[in-house]
Amino acid sequence: MQPNRFFRAVVFIMVLAGVLWIPTAAGAPQAPPSSPAPAAFGDFAQRVQQYVNLRNAVVPRLRTTKQSKEIVDRRQALAQNIREMRQNAKPGDIFTPEISEEFRRMIRSTFQGANARNVRRTIRQGEPVAGWKLTVNGDYPEDLPLTTVPPTLLLCLPQLPSKVAYRIIGHYFVLQDTEARLVIDFIPGAIP
Repeated sequence: MQPNRFFRAVVFIMVLAGVLWIPTAAGAPQAPPSSPAPAAFGDFAQRVQQYVNLRNAVVPRLRTTKQSKEIVDRRQALAQNIREMRQNAKPGDIFTPEISEEFRRMIRSTFQGANARNVRRTIRQGEPVAGWKLTVNGDYPEDLPLTTVPPTLLLCLPQLPSKVAYRIIGHYFVLQDTEARLVIDFIPGAIP
């Protein structure tokens, strides 16, 4: 065997032995610890999905349009259809007391975390005007800004299907149908 090949073979064996030794010395690879999703979030996801299923049942099949009047008329018709299907809807149908408490816990921890200052700044950018009143199945007021939920908080909350979004209005945490511009449900006093 030539000295150059011999040297390469020895180096290869040493590297291979080192690579094989490292995982055994370090122990079995471990997955990063993840906190299991609270049971209340599973219940919340089911309730939101029930809303989406109901909503999809009343969405009319229409051609696309760029006419603003037609778009507004469609939105109002969709909202009216949803209201009729959910005529007995009330606060707490989706945000039950258990679900509301879990959301409040997540919101409080976000507002007390290292990014609390940025979270508050994000929310203040869309401070609502005075004189509004939220109702389930009510229109999301046109004159209220669509305050976005800070990303640090969104990462802690269950993902939502399309056409449904979290909103913040004053101290209320709101679930909104973005296409119908309806308030689906809300948690009063959730935002410190």
